[in-house]
Amino acid sequence: MWNAIAPLLEFVDRYHGLIIGFAALAAVLLLNQLIYRRSWTSYPTREDYLAAHPGCATADGVVCDRCRQKASSMPVKGAGRIYRCAWCETDLYRVDRG
Repeated sequence: MWNAIAPLLEFVDRYHGLIIGFAALAAVLLLNQLIYRRSWTSYPTREDYLAAHPGCATADGVVCDRCRQKASSMPVKGAGRIYRCAWCETDLYRVDRG
């Protein structure tokens, strides 16, 4: 039995720094996703944003209420899209994955 475990223990002994580093990176990324997913609903929907800023709906699309530049989208894996201003980088609204 120990003969089967010996190569694994040698691998862990040789690369323990990398294993710990990648485990820490994975933990940080997972925590970031958990925090980000919890705050997903804090962004207003497109309808809520346009109700709060009625002058932002134009023929070219939705514009920022601060600088009047067109909104650009940023996909969020598994959640939908967040639209933000490309000029002043203000988060504007979300569109849920449908």
